[in-house]
Amino acid sequence: MIVGYPGWPPVIDANTREHVRFAMSDGRRLLPCRIPIATLRDCFGDDDSEPIDLFESCQGEIEDAAGRRYARDGIANGVIDLDDRDFD
Repeated sequence: MIVGYPGWPPVIDANTREHVRFAMSDGRRLLPCRIPIATLRDCFGDDDSEPIDLFESCQGEIEDAAGRRYARDGIANGVIDLDDRDFD
């Protein structure tokens, strides 16, 4: 089981500018995660929604999805990548 890591607040991914990065923890290590801004807007808001605000307002649901993805697929390429399918 993994849980949210409050020591790393959500940020816009500086490399892609298309994701919000956040962190989870398995109790031993930090697990970087990211969710596409398009997914945030599709699932939780609209085209004009501010990504960090959307993330923070739906953080519990997003972290639950990251936990399910991690339990199912583990961590690939050093990051837990979420997408629209994680919120069906």
